[in-house]
Amino acid sequence: MIDRRGALIGLGLAAAAAISSLNMPRALAAPIPKERFRKMIPGAAGRWRSRTSSELVTAAPDPFSDNLYQNLETRIYQGDGLPTMMVLLAYNNIQQNDVQVHRPEVCYPAAGFPIVFSKAVSLDFDGRRIAARKLIADRGGPKEEILYWVRVGRDFPVGWAEQRISMALANVRGVSPDGLLFRVSTIEGASGYSPDALEEFLQAFARACSSEFRNNVLF
Repeated sequence: MIDRRGALIGLGLAAAAAISSLNMPRALAAPIPKERFRKMIPGAAGRWRSRTSSELVTAAPDPFSDNLYQNLETRIYQGDGLPTMMVLLAYNNIQQNDVQVHRPEVCYPAAGFPIVFSKAVSLDFDGRRIAARKLIADRGGPKEEILYWVRVGRDFPVGWAEQRISMALANVRGVSPDGLLFRVSTIEGASGYSPDALEEFLQAFARACSSEFRNNVLF
């Protein structure tokens, strides 16, 4: 038999659960089926052509990180006389707190490639400016030049603290923003390399994307 104290505790827990469910933030974006997401990634970007790849640096595999994103795609883009571009896109329609699992500052050192340079930068896509970060990773010989950004809803936080603030403010408004991590990298000094190669590729990639993908996923 349940005594009076147990009944009161039970009622309290039920009330707390009800209040929590009422305050659950609503998702702003619908999930994107995996196959549809794959097809939205352009097969060509300017003079580069793509192929799928499992060779890129990602977070160490574990059951948690495997389920962190609804969509996690990697591509290698190549072209005659052009530097190879390595692209990673990680997307979830409800942004999770642990997106740093795929931030280069975390996964590159975890793979044995320390970050030797880091700088916040601004990228311009036809007048649309976004905050991003440029990194250089030491691969024990050649260095890998990296550009990446994180999008949380309409925000582009360049650090983990900013990202948590963006998520918290969205939750206060009663919404759960979607989130993207976009990363592109190339090897310094490789055939066709130039200091402007990453940004040249990014501009070509953005132009090759459909307006739906640009406006709802990339930016």
